[in-house]
Amino acid sequence: MRRRSAFGLSAIAVGVTISLAIPLGGAASANPGAPNLKFSTVPFVGGRVATPGHPGVVNAKLNANVTNKSGPQSETTVAVDPTNPKHLLSASNDLTGSLTTHVYESTDGGMTWSLVNTGISGFCYDPWLDFNAAGDAFFSYECSNESIAYRLHGQTQWHLAVLPAGSFPDRDMVVVDRSNSSTFKNSVYVGYDDNGNNNAAHLMYSRDGFGNWVQSPKINDTSSTIGVNAAVAADGTVYATWEDYSLKHLVVDKSTNGGATWGTDHIVTTFRLNTGSFFIFIPPQPHRGVLPMPFTDVAQSGPFAGRLYVSYFDLPTSGTGTNCYIRYSDNGGSTWSPEIQVNDGRAGAYCFHTALSVAPNGNVAMSFYDTRKDTLNHQTNRYFSFSTDGGQTWSANKKITLAPSDESGPTANANDYGDYQGMDVGPTNKTGLIWTDSRTGTLNEDMFYGKAKFV
Repeated sequence: MRRRSAFGLSAIAVGVTISLAIPLGGAASANPGAPNLKFSTVPFVGGRVATPGHPGVVNAKLNANVTNKSGPQSETTVAVDPTNPKHLLSASNDLTGSLTTHVYESTDGGMTWSLVNTGISGFCYDPWLDFNAAGDAFFSYECSNESIAYRLHGQTQWHLAVLPAGSFPDRDMVVVDRSNSSTFKNSVYVGYDDNGNNNAAHLMYSRDGFGNWVQSPKINDTSSTIGVNAAVAADGTVYATWEDYSLKHLVVDKSTNGGATWGTDHIVTTFRLNTGSFFIFIPPQPHRGVLPMPFTDVAQSGPFAGRLYVSYFDLPTSGTGTNCYIRYSDNGGSTWSPEIQVNDGRAGAYCFHTALSVAPNGNVAMSFYDTRKDTLNHQTNRYFSFSTDGGQTWSANKKITLAPSDESGPTANANDYGDYQGMDVGPTNKTGLIWTDSRTGTLNEDMFYGKAKFV
């Protein structure tokens, strides 16, 4: 039985955004360039799309609609500038007009957002953001290739590059080593799997993120991968964690030389879910299906410094629905704690799309979708919870969304909520959350922002 603590929680989220509706474009088919679409997370273009509403102003007191576009957005990411907690970047897949991924920027802590001119064009997807310690921004994304963009602190120009990452990289993410005690400080790592080569796990790495990118050796020892998620410890150790969908495992490996070589894989958990089918279809995400990919982070300081955390969702040990879990390791991923359930809603509800981030003070934040308020398990809300004792006990879940979303019907977009949502804890230990939201009144699936703080 999991333990819980009676922490207090204060959630704050504010926003006003104005944008124009743009007609949806694109063919009603998945990207034809993918060599193995069955095991790829490339978003569907077209498909079921809800009827667009009218453009206008969204003025919700506690949730900010970042995009407010006629076409659907999904697969969201957010990063808080370590030099200025009011400065944030966010991004999502965007199937509006030009069918590319877009970056949005806020300089007032998420109250208002503006579209950033990155210069990215074409069918691009799977966005992820991070900053280095100096406030330079890094944006990884895919356009049937692995791409990276960076913008120096205080400048407006983005520099774009395609990385030598194999034949068809998929489900990427970016993380920066910001630790003063790391031999590899300022290194930038991009995790991904090569869909064109049996979904092999790799990292691309650069010692400053501005060039000289190198592909790591294949990381996984066996089977196939999806969702290669990287995390960096204060001493510069790099962890790669992924879902082995063929063997029903979450797996981790580590590198102590900046990604140049890797050790032996270790199993984090064995799924009760049948991951062999790749996408798993659940009532709140019935069209695209979901992937129980891991999300990882490492405590940089505090009493649990060096502790590696992995979040995921899985079937309960008995009953129906899914739960959101976390495990942690204090020995570099060799052995793991028992799984700890973080969602505290009703039995039989579906919890999925976890996001994880460790605060500078060592507290751990987690967010997720949950259907607990709908007995049909169609409507979702986004929830937040945190731990101050190294992930052993968790606060009562706080509902962040002010209105539910529903992707269960025939008018939902074929991508539903996508494959993941974003969250980042800033330098003042406040959490920025970003998610796909299709509440009544939105112009299809929009990207929403909220924030929460530890108390």
